[in-house]
Amino acid sequence: MFTLDAYAARSCPSKVHNAFHPGFTPPPGVVEVRTSEPALAFKERIFEKVSYIRGAVDLRPLRGEPSDVQEAALLAAAADGAPVIIAPMLPRDWQGHRSARPDFLVRGADQADGSAGYHPAQVKFHKVLELRATAEAEVHGARLARPGLRRPLDGIRYRLGVRLANTLQLSHYWRHLESLGLSASDGPWAALIGTDEVPERGLIFAWVRLDDLTLAANPGEDNPLTPLDRYDAEHGLRVELAERAATLPPEAPPIFRPVINRECPRCEWQHTCRALLGDDDLSVRISKAPLDVHEVLTLRGLGIATVSELAQADLDEVLPAFLPQVTHRNGSEDRLRLAQRRARMIVDGVDLERLTSGPIDSLPAFEVEVDLDIETSTDDRVYLWGFQVTDAHGSYYRSFGEFADLDDRSEGHLAEAAMAWLKELASEHDVRVYHYSDYETVRLRRLASNRDLPALTWAVEWAADHFVDLFGVMRQHFFGTQGLGLKVVATSATGFHWRDVDPGGLNSQAWFDDAVHAPTDHERELARQRVLEYNEDDCLATRELRTWLRSLS
Repeated sequence: MFTLDAYAARSCPSKVHNAFHPGFTPPPGVVEVRTSEPALAFKERIFEKVSYIRGAVDLRPLRGEPSDVQEAALLAAAADGAPVIIAPMLPRDWQGHRSARPDFLVRGADQADGSAGYHPAQVKFHKVLELRATAEAEVHGARLARPGLRRPLDGIRYRLGVRLANTLQLSHYWRHLESLGLSASDGPWAALIGTDEVPERGLIFAWVRLDDLTLAANPGEDNPLTPLDRYDAEHGLRVELAERAATLPPEAPPIFRPVINRECPRCEWQHTCRALLGDDDLSVRISKAPLDVHEVLTLRGLGIATVSELAQADLDEVLPAFLPQVTHRNGSEDRLRLAQRRARMIVDGVDLERLTSGPIDSLPAFEVEVDLDIETSTDDRVYLWGFQVTDAHGSYYRSFGEFADLDDRSEGHLAEAAMAWLKELASEHDVRVYHYSDYETVRLRRLASNRDLPALTWAVEWAADHFVDLFGVMRQHFFGTQGLGLKVVATSATGFHWRDVDPGGLNSQAWFDDAVHAPTDHERELARQRVLEYNEDDCLATRELRTWLRSLS
């Protein structure tokens, strides 16, 4: 006997397959992290608000108690007809292979025998709503203080295209409630509390019917599904995978071919799955704007599993069978055509494809040219401003950094010092500042807002005419097989290489933490130097890319 939790149906099927295959073991010490600290804090804030509802039963204090204690407490609260039950653990559904711990159960219409019926609700640390653009099923809203009193929300719809996983999770809870005889008699309504602030209501319970929303068909089928239909298929697949995998001998090959997807970097099975796929697999080779799991599985069902096969495919023949099965994504045809374009470039060994011809005349030379790059910490503070200054006499690197835990005041004063230096330079020379993407200008404006710092105020106004975004230039003139990120284009176009063996913005955040908090002076100094060299290389890469762009004819 086994059960699967609410994340199984919304997550990669390989996780279930690998967990039950007797020959597969995840690497030791690898733990999958599902929820971030900010998300947990947001959820606790919602729990606190809902806990003040009269009659609400809060089961959070039972966390850590044996499961039978928690399950009994849920059944007792339901028997008493509590209007809201917080953090319940549902008794396991052994026959349906389900376990569940929704964030809330909200009382709905009673059942025929008069006993209380419930709807599931879940907190999500992201937006779940958008302005309504089509005549889809209405979203209903309810205030946090009265979650069961739902009313239609005009002009708003659920973000189904990018939040499908949420509805699968809620569908798991609803099916579990049905199996226990605890589901409300007014149908499969379920709610999400996202970060959306609805005018005049603030944060809300956003209610949808799980049998109204329309999703794509399953691979190999044509008829659209509801979230409940899709959940039944996804959960059924995982139950089948678990049962079949558990009966295999340890040396047996896998019975499910994995799909590399955005879950992989946080998954304990990523290396196991990657070893099962060839280097030409679609999900392996196309990493920029990749097709999602459902799209890849659909293409596999149509006989297209590799980059080479996609590159050679006649999409006019493929699309009539492909499109009806991927209606969960907007612009499905464009997504597939873009993937094929990348596939053809990969097969041809092309990293960058020129979209225009002739010289690029938007980058005239100036007396002094400054290449700018900033670094931010894990708590989103700009702790380093790096400048590569190039003039008639040569080139040098200048940085303004603070290797310490920053607050609003210290972050603002660091930026003020950097901009004061730039202002002085600009007062003496004809200067242009180059950066890659709008990250630097966005942060500059944010830091200048609500601060009485004159150099920052000057910099925001001056940047409008003197800052040049090289990413915009690249996007206008080039298409990249693996996108147009600085490290991709600088390496492929100019041959530039970073000194660090593993350069990256997220890595630099870890280095900054070491530079501030490592136990010894030597470790802190090494991390500090690593950050500075990485930042300098980003600036140098921007300079080299600009030089290369000017050389084109």
